[in-house]
Amino acid sequence: MDFEKLGLFYLGRRVDPDTRTPTDVPLLYDAADLVTHAVILGMTGSGKTGLGIGLIEEAAIDGVPVLAIDPKGDLSNLLLTFPQLQPAEFAPWVNPHEARLQELSLPAFAEREATRWREGLAESGQGSDRIQRLRASADFAVYTPGSHAARPLSILRTFEAPAAAISADLELLTERASAAATSLLTLAGVEAEALRSREHILLSTLLTEAWRQQRSLDLPRLIAQVQSPPIQRVGVLELDSFYPAADRFKLASDLNRLLAAPDFAVWLEGEPLDINALLYTAQGKPRVSVLSIAHLDDRERMFFVSLVLNELVSWMRLQSGTSSLRAMVYIDEMTGFLPPVAVPPSKPPLLTLLKQARAFGLGMTLATQNPVDLDYKALGNAGTWFLGRLQTERDKARLLDGLEGANSASGAGFNRQTTDRLLSSLEKRTFLLHNVHEQEPVLFKTRWTMSYLRGPLGREELSRLSALTAPAAPPPFVPRAEDVSPAPPAAATAPGVASVSTRADVRQFPEIGAASTMPGNATVASGSTQGVSGRPVLDPAVPQFFGPGDGGRWMPALIGAARVAYSDAKLAIAESREVVVITPIVDGPVPVDWEHAEPADFTTAHLVPAPQHDAAFAALPPAAANPKKYATWTKDFTQWVGQSQTVELLRSASTKLVSMADESERDFRIRLQTTQREQRDVEMTRLREKYAAKIAVLDDRVRRSEAAVQREQQQASESKMQTGVSMAATIFGAMLGRKAVSATTLGRATTAARGMGRIGKEAQDVERARTEVLAVTARRDDLSRALETELQAIADRWDARDEPLERVLVKPKRGGVTVQLVALVWLPRP
Repeated sequence: MDFEKLGLFYLGRRVDPDTRTPTDVPLLYDAADLVTHAVILGMTGSGKTGLGIGLIEEAAIDGVPVLAIDPKGDLSNLLLTFPQLQPAEFAPWVNPHEARLQELSLPAFAEREATRWREGLAESGQGSDRIQRLRASADFAVYTPGSHAARPLSILRTFEAPAAAISADLELLTERASAAATSLLTLAGVEAEALRSREHILLSTLLTEAWRQQRSLDLPRLIAQVQSPPIQRVGVLELDSFYPAADRFKLASDLNRLLAAPDFAVWLEGEPLDINALLYTAQGKPRVSVLSIAHLDDRERMFFVSLVLNELVSWMRLQSGTSSLRAMVYIDEMTGFLPPVAVPPSKPPLLTLLKQARAFGLGMTLATQNPVDLDYKALGNAGTWFLGRLQTERDKARLLDGLEGANSASGAGFNRQTTDRLLSSLEKRTFLLHNVHEQEPVLFKTRWTMSYLRGPLGREELSRLSALTAPAAPPPFVPRAEDVSPAPPAAATAPGVASVSTRADVRQFPEIGAASTMPGNATVASGSTQGVSGRPVLDPAVPQFFGPGDGGRWMPALIGAARVAYSDAKLAIAESREVVVITPIVDGPVPVDWEHAEPADFTTAHLVPAPQHDAAFAALPPAAANPKKYATWTKDFTQWVGQSQTVELLRSASTKLVSMADESERDFRIRLQTTQREQRDVEMTRLREKYAAKIAVLDDRVRRSEAAVQREQQQASESKMQTGVSMAATIFGAMLGRKAVSATTLGRATTAARGMGRIGKEAQDVERARTEVLAVTARRDDLSRALETELQAIADRWDARDEPLERVLVKPKRGGVTVQLVALVWLPRP
């Protein structure tokens, strides 16, 4: 059965609990069960890493993206997959040290490793075709934050204003600010208790205030704000009373030392730490991203892991709910990140993810070799436990205590005695699977991994591996619309993006005050510094606002905001979106032309009626001071929006889904994959339930038929024995008697003859029972094959990763443009 498409993870083969020998029955783990999280426990050498890599491989084959945090350096082996399984593929990656220990040359050692992998995969029922399928199903990448060994990751996004959905929720915003402050203080080596220390409170307050205004910060600006905060009070206390300037200078110096350190620069280089980009490529293909942190010290590891976990929480909040597995997060060694008592920066986001991620289809898998250093109360949210060989009886007792408490808290059943017995004397690669979704625990031996388990790679090897797997050009970062803005609209627009988007970098806007020539040969009025002065006095009827940001000059422009509604009954579309654009106001015959408008990088919620800082004002074109002009510009804006805001949407024939107005093809394909997986899981669950009762009836009949065979065989055996005794007695009596045929021997002979008849009848009964067993077994096998066929048909129907998408144009519906604002806006410029 092609179980790769059925939402089933092939993890190995079941082990007979009595003989402890592997059987031919495969262990298929339901991918949906991983939504309730998993824990892997096992000592060094138990096969824990192999099981984890196997889980990741299965997720990748099923089209599930994976974010793997790798403190030990083993997970980079996921990129060592060799479809041909030839020695030449292994040779560049075998361990020279191991070859020397085995007294083999590198070619000979590579040949031995290739043979071992071919045989191991064949024993597990796998081959080159499955390796090729793995490589085709997902993109694989290794990142080394704080290092150029592989692909570096930039932490600049850490201080960027979060998405609007998070900024609008004060609780989520303060939670993110607190986590960022804690991580930064940890990296700087500043001992500061979260939510209680002055250092933490000040940094959290500065980040929260900036993000509430949709202003991003970087580390230099944050350090500057520590010295001169843009706030007067903290709580009810004056700033200097709460945190004197001399003490703030010390904190700023500590943070500045971090910034000035030569090796800190690499933390600011590379691809952005963006969860969406780590889980999917620019084309929407699932990605397995390995975040290798083996080269970092404990302080740096805590800093980075905390950042990643908090980014995951923010990403999770923006997803829709689902019961299917949307993405998998794997942490290869949990020691120190989720301790039972202490609260390091990594623990709060981990607790949040363990409690809430299942509702969004985000499955957490946590592995450790140290069962003592775990918060088992938090792990009560885990539904799957993979338990391997443990170091000591103390470790086993601690595990059983924790597992019993976790199951009690979750209401799941737990048999301590049975679990204790099954855990005893586990061999390497043998695990006990305790799954709350199944009736009883199962022993199994892990399958052979498709990835070559070379062990941790050195810096040179990581660089070589990264060079081989990196794309020809750096993958474009596809951020959320709230983060940055697209370039000005071109003649051809991307799917789902109107001719003018709802977000753009306002810095793309032509510099007002740069004596530039605008289209139509109109020149900007404030074309020289002579036009810069104090704030002009305007008629109160002139609507004016001030945009967000910092700058030394306030430059005038016209802002237009409208709510645009789209409707199409055939496509089942009924949605609206906000359009916010800015256009120049020039000193010419046509002061305002909406054809030159560009998207704004903020919404109307960020506008304020008064400037937030002192700066010079550029000269205002006369038309902008005329209140009557704004009615005309509003009418022109309404007409322009209705004509220009046509959107190109994408449609999936298989699901009938249509992309949203501002959804890129990449994001639509990602959403499409999630929807297809949900539909597949729902249909398969219904089908399995439909067949389950029928198969159960046949299984019962097979058991009863087999019992009948045994019963008939026993009766036949007893009859044969009785007949044999009777016949022997007859012959023996006849031989010893004086008469050739006496009445007694004749009676015995008759009895023996009747016995022979019974033997024939009972032999027929045994044969009939055996025939019944074969017939019922055949019906059960036919039913199982029918189930497999129907399951495969469902999988094929919902596997449309490369499905061609139809492109459709949708215009704003008639009367669907509602103007919210047309006003003078002052924008800060350097």
